[in-house]
Amino acid sequence: MALDERTTLLNDRPENPRARYVLYWMQMFKRTTHNHALNVAIQMANQRNLPLVVYEGLKYYYPWANDRLHTFILEGVPEKQREFARRGIRYVFYLQRHGRDPRHTVARLARDAALVVTDDFPCFIIPEHNCRIAVRARIPVYAVDANGLIPLSAFTKEEFAARTIRPKIQRLLPRYLAPVPTERIKRKAPALAVDCPETRVTLERIPALVRQCAIDHSVPPSPLCHGGSVAGRKRLQYFTENILPQYDDLRNNPAVDGTSRLSAYLHFGFLSAHEIVEAVHAAGAPPSAKAAYLEELIVRRELSYNFTRFNPRYNSLAALPAWVQATMAKHAADPRPELIGAERIEAAETYDELWNATQRELLVTGELHNYLRMLWGKKVIEWQATYEEAFRLLEHLNNKYALDGRNPNSYAGILWCFGKHDRAWGPERPIFGTLRYMSSTSMARKFNAKRYIAWTRSFA
Repeated sequence: MALDERTTLLNDRPENPRARYVLYWMQMFKRTTHNHALNVAIQMANQRNLPLVVYEGLKYYYPWANDRLHTFILEGVPEKQREFARRGIRYVFYLQRHGRDPRHTVARLARDAALVVTDDFPCFIIPEHNCRIAVRARIPVYAVDANGLIPLSAFTKEEFAARTIRPKIQRLLPRYLAPVPTERIKRKAPALAVDCPETRVTLERIPALVRQCAIDHSVPPSPLCHGGSVAGRKRLQYFTENILPQYDDLRNNPAVDGTSRLSAYLHFGFLSAHEIVEAVHAAGAPPSAKAAYLEELIVRRELSYNFTRFNPRYNSLAALPAWVQATMAKHAADPRPELIGAERIEAAETYDELWNATQRELLVTGELHNYLRMLWGKKVIEWQATYEEAFRLLEHLNNKYALDGRNPNSYAGILWCFGKHDRAWGPERPIFGTLRYMSSTSMARKFNAKRYIAWTRSFA
């Protein structure tokens, strides 16, 4: 098949003429519908009259691995087991619990595959995974971009800000709004024998499976958010019916449930941007509310993915523009009136009660309200001795506790606190220079901060 603009051939290897199947290595797009990568794999299998094997693995040693992230991922496995079996596709899930468990499972599966299709995700550990399998595999490896509405390849460079990418998105968007069909496999083989260990996952077994893993057990599962496409669609329906009609008024009020809270489902691929856009367009909400939400889902999100695709320094302050570098250099030696240790910050034990509340929300629920995320990052800049220490602490806290961490939005959001995708502001201030400044006092006047603080205290 001719490669489309979402598909990239990662190596130059011949297909296996004795192949028993096509292999789809599902890394980030953990869904059975609205999935360009899965569709490409099915098409390639159909063209070769082969069955399809979908492999999803979960290792114990990925950065920040903990009970919260493991549980959220595992909660989506049983529904995929049922759905792929119904469709005649062989689904293999394997949980590598510790160093004594078998490794190199993708390479083992690739021996009997004609080719490999996998997910094209522009940050965290996925680019490294894809480079490694492309080198090791003796067959073609294709990476497919199912991240957003517009393919990452539609842009040729990093965009400076939302105002520069927005008109380009508006021009391109009509080409990519069509529904994503669900392809059907011709050669059905849901019980095909494969050379790979498997893990049986049921919702009841998940706590025991997680306890067996050599991961960080100090971060418990979220009591509010559960993984899987079913849970994601339930939240999507609640959002479009009950919150979206008032989104303009509710989204910047952390004291109420007024945002979509879909970012974790997008990050782990349980939902696609296409499916959410379809639901928003079908909802009975005012056009202004829909437009406000779609600005976040499409323009801001696509900007973040563009950033991590084209800027190899996305996980450092080196990704910041020249005006930020200049103002930080000028104010690097400014005294910090109150330095707070990383452990106290992580434990939400600062003198700032509104900030503590935002951190408590993150610690317990795995979520952080978008409006307060700005304050959350800005205050840490004041409390650490250097900008670099502040960035590394924010990255650690976000990636350890947030269900939607380790994502392009995470890195763009954290670096926004340091001026990324923003502009210079006056008057010039100590520590911040011309970076946008925020205070808890001014933030608390914009919503019912006492109610929000009380809500986070109820977690104890």
